[in-house]
Amino acid sequence: MDLYTIRQQLSIGIPLTKIPLRVTDYSRVSTSNKQQQTSLKNQVEHFDNMIKDNPNWTYIPGYIDEGITGTIDIKRDNFMQMIEDAKNDKFDLIITKEISRFSRNTLDSIKYTRMLLEYGVAVLFINDNINTALPDSELRLTIMASMAQDEIRRLSERVKFGMHAAINRGTILGNNMLYGYKKDKITGKLVIIEEEAKLIKRIYHLYAIDDLSINKITNILNSEGLRTSQNKKWTTTTIRRMLKNPKYKGFYCGKKTEIIDYMTKKVKYLPEKDWVLYEDITKIPPIITKELWDRTNKRLEARNIKFGSNQPTKELYKNRYPLSAKIYCKEDNTIFRRRTSSTITWSCSTYLTKGLKYCKTPHLKENEILTILTNIFNNIIFKTEDIKKYLLKIYKLNFSSQEELKKLSLEKEKLIKKKKKLLELSLNNILSNDELQKENNMCNKKLQTIEEKINILTKQDFTKTLQLLEKNIDNYFNSTYFTNKLINLLLNKIVVSKKANNRNNIILDIYLNLTSNILEKNTFKSKYRFLVNTYTININSSFLSKD
Repeated sequence: MDLYTIRQQLSIGIPLTKIPLRVTDYSRVSTSNKQQQTSLKNQVEHFDNMIKDNPNWTYIPGYIDEGITGTIDIKRDNFMQMIEDAKNDKFDLIITKEISRFSRNTLDSIKYTRMLLEYGVAVLFINDNINTALPDSELRLTIMASMAQDEIRRLSERVKFGMHAAINRGTILGNNMLYGYKKDKITGKLVIIEEEAKLIKRIYHLYAIDDLSINKITNILNSEGLRTSQNKKWTTTTIRRMLKNPKYKGFYCGKKTEIIDYMTKKVKYLPEKDWVLYEDITKIPPIITKELWDRTNKRLEARNIKFGSNQPTKELYKNRYPLSAKIYCKEDNTIFRRRTSSTITWSCSTYLTKGLKYCKTPHLKENEILTILTNIFNNIIFKTEDIKKYLLKIYKLNFSSQEELKKLSLEKEKLIKKKKKLLELSLNNILSNDELQKENNMCNKKLQTIEEKINILTKQDFTKTLQLLEKNIDNYFNSTYFTNKLINLLLNKIVVSKKANNRNNIILDIYLNLTSNILEKNTFKSKYRFLVNTYTININSSFLSKD
């Protein structure tokens, strides 16, 4: 039934339950604990029974989001699917518990209810007694949504205050996820797990004493079949965090991060000077000595300075090279890493850590990837040949010798006329001799400058200047600097895969971050990016095959 008819029937006093409608429901809980799961189950059962028990309503299976915050709608997959289904006319009415289950952002609540009304779908908020099919619903919705939004703000402030108070008391926050320790539930103190502590000491020794890289340490641990406390493989990120954690030397450490926006949950990494950091071996017994920890972190800091970054490690690697974290293996869904030998190549992380048995995707030569990207940027997106012609045209119009000579000649004539005028004024006793001399000297200086410019231009070979300019433009467009800038700005990712039934060919799917239709007609748009082109290359001629 269309929204107009629903409103007409409501206006003459017919209850919503008496109108024949296709009805669905939406339920959400923000955490995945047992109590919240029970609440979710009750929500779903209540709505299902409410719809199915009404003979005037047709039941449409509901939508559920589990353990997801209501402040960030794009993360709620089923909520967004519900909006899409409403657009496709799959139901007339959505039933939900309350506005805070729908969205705790006032603007989003209004945005989505308006969007649904445009699709001919009303929303009934049971606890708030708001039916968006009624004309006064938006005012009441705005008030209630604002209250829900303010509640999450106050809740966020209470949580933040509680955490700060706990840190000031020296309470050890968190759970048993820290490798090497378990938390005593009664005392709240950390207790050393001896078997894990041995491995921690070994990791520190390998890095600080034996001077092994974090990547090599990771490979050693995984090759020996060792696992983290969550029974996962070791990663360079996990080991780096372990090496930087002051708890391992018996120090309390808190207030390292802070949520700066309660709506977006954006986290800010605080500088070390703002941390709450002090020695507390009673609550946190040390696993390694302070001297070893300091030596380890001195080496880490030196390497960070060497690579020109004080950012967290993940960001450091992402930004180390223009192609870092932008090339993916389709087979493993892992990133490619850069290797330098006689030739700079990029290889799948799985291959580098596990070997050929686990990944057979070929290596890529960096110079050939850059050649492909340069071709895309210069010929598909920007049409640099057209830009070059345009720049040369501007130069010809504004810097041509002939044009410049004409301008200088006109200025010269004006100055000569001005000198004659000055002489006449002097002869008529309008200008004194001193004033005449002063003005005349100024004119002579300007004339001298113009004569010098004219002399240079008459001797200049404009054709050679134009050729040099054209060469410089070409060099810039084809330079690594220009390509790298465009990679940082435009390249979303490159997905690498082998061509089916042909082991000698490799496929590169190149995706660009573009928001407007500036590409050629053969480009098509996916949900979040543009696939600009697919390249198939023979690895025997253009790419290195696996060893």
